[in-house]
Amino acid sequence: MAPWARLFWTLYLSVEDRIVHFILRSPSFHRGVRRIHRTVENLRYGRDPNEPLRQGEATAEPSRSQSFLKHFIEELRNQARGKPTDLPPNPPKD
Repeated sequence: MAPWARLFWTLYLSVEDRIVHFILRSPSFHRGVRRIHRTVENLRYGRDPNEPLRQGEATAEPSRSQSFLKHFIEELRNQARGKPTDLPPNPPKD
């Protein structure tokens, strides 16, 4: 952009317009919008079979930390209800 054009925009635009101008020029903003658009399109119409796999999709394993957290919360809920899970049928005798 020419220096005179940059000076014109800084004098002409209000503070809000400058913020919007800065955001719209940001590559991270456009990446975020692109990711949201792709997610919505995939949910609406399904995944495009001709689209190549993204990094980590073919080898992704279920996350152990998420499954642990899910089981941990479930166990806390059961204990709060007074029904702990996985009790042995007969307690061992001493």
